Amino acid sequence: MRAGMVAASLAAVLAGCGGGGGPEPVNLDPTALCNSAGAQPKVVNGASCVSFTSTPVVFLLIARKGGSRVACSGTRISPTHVLTAAHCLSGDPVGVAVANFKSDTSVKGLSAKGWVLHPAYDGSKGPFPNDVAVVTVPAGLPNPTMPILASQPAAAGQAVSFAGWGQPTGDLAVGSANLTEVNAQSLGFKFDGSQSSTCPGDSGGPMYRMREGGAAVIGVASSGPSSACGEAAAVNAYFTNIQTPTVLEFIRANAPGAVIL
Repeated sequence: MRAGMVAASLAAVLAGCGGGGGPEPVNLDPTALCNSAGAQPKVVNGASCVSFTSTPVVFLLIARKGGSRVACSGTRISPTHVLTAAHCLSGDPVGVAVANFKSDTSVKGLSAKGWVLHPAYDGSKGPFPNDVAVVTVPAGLPNPTMPILASQPAAAGQAVSFAGWGQPTGDLAVGSANLTEVNAQSLGFKFDGSQSSTCPGDSGGPMYRMREGGAAVIGVASSGPSSACGEAAAVNAYFTNIQTPTVLEFIRANAPGAVIL
C-alpha cells in the first residue's frame, strides 16, 4: 500500500469536509524495527512495514483551502485522539481524514471531528517551538494506542525509534538513531548515513523508546530533510519534545484518554 493510494482513498472523505556513558546500540534490523511499531517487514531486509491495523502509527490527509492536500503521520494515543505536528495543521485546513484500514489492501477515510494546535506553536523559526497538535476522531479505528513516556527523561546518546508514512516509498517505515541533542523544545539527531532519518511525509509521526510493556512516545516529528531524503549527510532531524511540561499539559487537556507513564 502506497501513501499515494491511501491519499486517493481519503480524498473522497475530504471533499465533503469543512545522558552520559556513550551512545546506546541502535538496532537497524528490519524485523525489530517494524515489530517495535506493531507491524511486520514488508520485504526481506527491508524497513517498510505492513499490518497497518496493528500499529498506532496512522496516515493523515489534510485538505487546505483551494483544494491542495498535505500528507502527514500521527500516533493514536487514545481511542479518539491522534497526536501529530502543529505545522501539518497550520493555515486553517478545511478537513482532516485518518486512514482506516479494513485490511492491508483496503482503506476508507475516517473524517476528523476536530483538531487543535498548541497555542504557543511558532512556525516562523526552526526547530519549531511547540510543534504539536491533537486530532479528534470518531471511535472505530482498529489501530491500538501508544502511551506517552514522561517518567524517563530523554538524554543524548539514547537509542530511539521513529515511524511515519513519508518518502521515498510512501509506505509505513520505521527507523532508529541515537539522540545527539536534547533540550526543552526539541529532540534531535544528525543523519550521517549510518543510521536512519526522517523524510517528507513523516511529519507528525512518533519518536519513541522501548520499555517493559512496549513502545512509548517521547517526541513528534517536526523538521528535517526537505529533499534528497537519506542522501545528504550531516542533516539534522528534530522532534518536538513532548516530555516538556507545557506540551504534556496541552496533551492532557486535549486528549484526556491518553495514557501518560
